[in-house]
Order: sequence, then structure tokens, then C-alpha cells
Amino acid sequence: MQSLIFLVGTSGAGKSKALDALADFGYFNIENVPVELLPSFLEVAQKDPVRYQKLAILPDINSTEKLETLLKFIDTISASHKETKVTSIYIDCADAVIVRRYSETRRPHPCFDPTRDKTLEDSIIRERTRLSLFRDRASLLLDTTNWNIHELRRTLVTFIETIAFSPEHLFRLNFLSFGFKYGLPSDCDIIMDARFLPNPYFITELRDKDGMDAAVASFVLTNPSCQQFMDKYLDLLTFSLPLYINAGKQYLNVGIGCTGGKHRSVAIAESLSKSFDSPLYLVSAKHRDKEK
Repeated sequence: MQSLIFLVGTSGAGKSKALDALADFGYFNIENVPVELLPSFLEVAQKDPVRYQKLAILPDINSTEKLETLLKFIDTISASHKETKVTSIYIDCADAVIVRRYSETRRPHPCFDPTRDKTLEDSIIRERTRLSLFRDRASLLLDTTNWNIHELRRTLVTFIETIAFSPEHLFRLNFLSFGFKYGLPSDCDIIMDARFLPNPYFITELRDKDGMDAAVASFVLTNPSCQQFMDKYLDLLTFSLPLYINAGKQYLNVGIGCTGGKHRSVAIAESLSKSFDSPLYLVSAKHRDKEK
């Protein structure tokens, strides 16, 4: 094997759709495999490296004990199979979206327990809590709340092409601007609040522009408080990124938020993305709420 992907997430967030997308890239997919069988299957896969060169596994995890078993297995594989790139992907989305999806399909939620759950949201929260250890260690976090299948596929394309099979780029670093008024993005590893800075919204000639505009960017970035913040935050990222890499992370999504996600956060995310120039990082900036 050269690539082994473990796909975990909340039920209804799109795990099966993601697995289907991986199949389009030549992955041999296994869905709902018991974690106890993973060592045995890996032995089989090693005997046929051509057929199982790229393998994507969606494990069956219905208890904390099984999750711990999976994490130990991933650690063992990562340490003993240096030739294999092991990747962990965690998929989640908003509770209301999961409830709507199950209502539309009329399928029962696999984690609903009538003896403990008053509503479907109770089982969703319990499942998400149980999987939190995997989420904390995942190489990639995906929030499918506002995505269709095509957007999910495009994101996986970007990840696979720039991380899993690109030896010159070892780590993907993305800066995501957003507006707090529209809710926190669930797929960010780090979130920074930029609302302490003066808001261009209250400048008449800047209100209808966004942080990509030179005048807005200048207003935000030339502020002495912003300059000091940028220096300190860049120093923190420069210190912590190698530690994330050593911990096995392959993708870091850094959220920069302001009130509406149109001015301050956009300008800062763009500036931060241009501050990293290293062959170790593939850097990008995305803007969730810029057009709202």
C-alpha cells in the first residue's frame, strides 16, 4: 500500500458520499468494517499490494473502546509501515442538517437509543462526543453543512492531489475568514477573533467593499494594533506548525473571524496566507462569508 485513509464522522454528515468520491480516485473502499478485523484485513492487503495500493476504510465505531482500538491500530500502522501514507479524515455537519437528512431519507439514525435519547439531537451529540478523540487527531476536518456532493468531491480532490500524492508539499495550511454572526465553522483547528480591530463597515466609502479591496486591506492592516497582532500571531504559527507536523497533522485550517466575515477577517486571512513562503507548506486562503 502507498495510501491508507481512515474515514470517520457523525452519521448523516456524508461519510458514504466521501467514500464514493475516493473510489473515483482508484481507492479500494471498505465500509463499516469492524475494527477488530482491521489487522487481519491488512495482512490480506499486504499480500496483494497492486489491488490494495490505495485503500479507504470506513470503520464501524459504536463504542469508546472500539475508537481507542482504532487509534492504537493507526499508531501501529504509522510506526511500522513507513512506506504507507496513513491519513485520517473526520466529517461532521450541523445537527439541524443531520436531522433534516434523516427526515428526508426516513432512515433510522444508527445511534438513536430510545432508552436514553429524548430527541434525535441527543444521539447526534452523544456520537460526536464519542468520536472527539479521532477528530482531535484527524489529518483533515470536513464540515459538509453547506455543501452538496460536488463541493465535497472538490475538497477531497484538492486534499488528495496536494497532500496524499505530493511529496514536495508535506503540510497544507489554510486560512479561513468567517463572520461570527453566521456561526463558528466546525472544520477549523484554530480560531482567532479579530473583532477587537476597528471595523471598516463604519466607514461609508469602505462599507460595500470587502477585505480583498486595497483600501479596505490598508485600513485594517496598517492599524498599529493589527500590525502587532500579526507579528505575534505569525510568531505563534511559526513555532507551532512544526509541532503539528511532528504530531502527524497534514492539514491545518486556521479560522479568522470578525463580525460579518467581509472586511477585517478577509484582509487578515489574505495577509497571513502570503506571509508563509516555505516548500514545507502549501498555503491557501478561503472566505466563507465574504459575499453575504
